[in-house]
Amino acid sequence: MPAMELMAAMGLAGMEVFRYNRENYEFDQDQRFTRDEVRLKMQVELFNLFREDIRDLVELTTSKMNLYHLVGALFLKMICIFFCEGFFEAAVPPFLLCFYYVSQGCSAVYLLFAVWLSMHASVSSHSYSTRVLTRFVRLPIPGSEQINVL
Repeated sequence: MPAMELMAAMGLAGMEVFRYNRENYEFDQDQRFTRDEVRLKMQVELFNLFREDIRDLVELTTSKMNLYHLVGALFLKMICIFFCEGFFEAAVPPFLLCFYYVSQGCSAVYLLFAVWLSMHASVSSHSYSTRVLTRFVRLPIPGSEQINVL
């Protein structure tokens, strides 16, 4: 009989220890899950900030190059008008006309290069941003292994 009482006492003590430990374990699990959830949310927010910074930098470059493109195209239009119509009312010495047309030709070539390079810079900047956003600064979405651990 004393052995039975001893076994019952040990069983009750074991149950009490298990319950005490179980409550702590469940509390710790809730805390760990909350911590991991907050960590993942903060990680996603951090990467969203990185992506926003990259978009802002690219937008700065693209908008500036688009402005250069517009101004260069307007200047090129004016040079074409000066070539076609001219603006001299009185007779001008031939050597001045030569200097004038050489100057206009050089500025036309320079502006063609400016327009071309501004378009190239805008497109390159946009494609680089797409590459960076899709390859290097992807959102840290947890995989199935990480979700199974939670």
